[in-house]
Amino acid sequence: MALQIKIMNKNLLILWIFYKKLILPAGLFSLLFYFLFQSDPKTFGLSFLLILPLLHYFIYELRLKNEYYFYANFGFSKLFLWIFTVSLGLTVKIITYFL
Repeated sequence: MALQIKIMNKNLLILWIFYKKLILPAGLFSLLFYFLFQSDPKTFGLSFLLILPLLHYFIYELRLKNEYYFYANFGFSKLFLWIFTVSLGLTVKIITYFL
């Protein structure tokens, strides 16, 4: 049981290393669009949904493409990271849709 918790904590830490380069800039750009267009929270969710995968592409596909090997060594495939990115964007979009 303790080993499973330790492995889960390690996996969350690795995912945090990956997503800290994406979440903060995506959130800031989304807030910028939200205040720029002065609209409802749905604008924030939509811009987050669009900006997060774009940042993922520019940062990890073009700039730091060799970092995928680091995450692959911990069991996270490129496909998993992309699916998680899109799922995170959709989750934020759905949450802001109901605000």
